[in-house]
Amino acid sequence: MALIVALSASVAMAGPMSLYRMYNSSGTDHFYTTDFNEMIRAINGPYDYEGVAGICFSTEEAGTVPLYRLYKGGSTNDHFYTVSWQERDLAIAQHKYVYEGIACYLYPQQQPGTCPFYRLFGGSDHFYTQSWQEVLIAVGSYGFSYEGTAGYLLPESGACPN
Repeated sequence: MALIVALSASVAMAGPMSLYRMYNSSGTDHFYTTDFNEMIRAINGPYDYEGVAGICFSTEEAGTVPLYRLYKGGSTNDHFYTVSWQERDLAIAQHKYVYEGIACYLYPQQQPGTCPFYRLFGGSDHFYTQSWQEVLIAVGSYGFSYEGTAGYLLPESGACPN
């Protein structure tokens, strides 16, 4: 009985975790992962580390939804993230994306202490950020289209970025 108690006491709900952001300029692809080892492999390859995009959850917590991760290789080379299972399935069926699983869990609506995770698309690259300034620069200077809010994340620093 003591072993069972000790084992169950060590199994806790996952806490918030960093969603790392990388960019491959030669392939024009933004890539996001919560897996530290995957991030290290990516930056040891063609990606540059751009920081923490925000804080999400590794397991479903009250009020959160999955952020689905998809990838389309070849000439497109794009990671795509959505909270919509319908959009996920459409991307697979019509646009030849490959489903890579759940990236993490985030809030579908604004909650106290969360920030918007904006979604943009630029030709062959989906880009996500919590910074409205980055949205304005991406749209105004790099030809991205604003597609709305993918969901809501906790900010890395405690305050939403500008």
